[in-house]
Amino acid sequence: MKAIVLHRNGGTEQMKYQDIPTPKVGRGDVLVRVRAAGVNHVDIDIRNGISGMEGNFPHILGVDAAGDVAEVGAGVTQWKKGDRVAPHFILSCGTCPNCVRGMENICHAFGILGATQWGTYAEYVKVKAHHLVRIPDKLSYDQAVSAYVPFATAWEALITVGKLSAGETCLVNAAGSGVGSAGVQVAKLAGATVIATAGSDDKLARARKLGADYTINYNKKKVGNAVLKLTGGLGVDCALDMVGGDSLLESIKALAQGARLVTVGAHAGEKVEVDFIEFFRKHISLHGCGRSTRAIAANVLELAAQGKLKPVIHKKFPLKKAAEAHRLMESRKFFGRMVLNP
Repeated sequence: MKAIVLHRNGGTEQMKYQDIPTPKVGRGDVLVRVRAAGVNHVDIDIRNGISGMEGNFPHILGVDAAGDVAEVGAGVTQWKKGDRVAPHFILSCGTCPNCVRGMENICHAFGILGATQWGTYAEYVKVKAHHLVRIPDKLSYDQAVSAYVPFATAWEALITVGKLSAGETCLVNAAGSGVGSAGVQVAKLAGATVIATAGSDDKLARARKLGADYTINYNKKKVGNAVLKLTGGLGVDCALDMVGGDSLLESIKALAQGARLVTVGAHAGEKVEVDFIEFFRKHISLHGCGRSTRAIAANVLELAAQGKLKPVIHKKFPLKKAAEAHRLMESRKFFGRMVLNP
């Protein structure tokens, strides 16, 4: 099969398009023919060797995909050849106490597709049968892969963890990103008033088309002060941050009394100095998340199939141009998702 193979950490020149053997299925395995693979920032971190998830080389990147079942291993009865499926990026054991309780996103022995195991930048990917989610017939492969991780991540953060409800006000940072553009839609679907941030007026205009009620250009204004002005000094009830660094600190400043902040990333700064006196006085809470369950993923795919959530695709690339997609993501000159088509 053709694949993008990473032989060592480094720049995009380390991503080699080459022929490698197609994975062999064993008992409980399913081989998926990849029709579309998503490009995620974690792929870039792993390529650069800064993800904290060390893999053996050679390695195949790729957290998510959409495709169809090409082959099933012994003992697999729930899937058959031709089924339209998406592998879940959290590779759970299925038997630990958390998995048994339906919390496979915090499995005691979890792995991550494309990090601890070969991923989806290839014509085929092998996963266990219980790692798959069915794709609704109304969704194309490109739509499914563009919806899966962003919407599942945003849903887990805002709805499952953040408990966002109708009538509340929600801040969504980095609205031009995959998760950010999904977060605007999820918050709006929940019935919240949405304040979105981005680094350009063009991205903010697109965020408004997705449902954002108010927008803030963080390159022109301090987000915390701007949010307080928009809310009459009250702040927001919930905030979604996937940036870290100063963005996290500005999000804390933007919170109302009793509010919640959910964080799913920290590319702009993993270590920040926080004044917890503000947490005490305002009764605010901070939640770390970013690992959805298969149930959440199935739910957002169905909502996308119904047209209630709309995947945002910035650009599609043939698999062999994965390095070009990485460079575009690193430039930050995009809105939504990049898709690779083997």
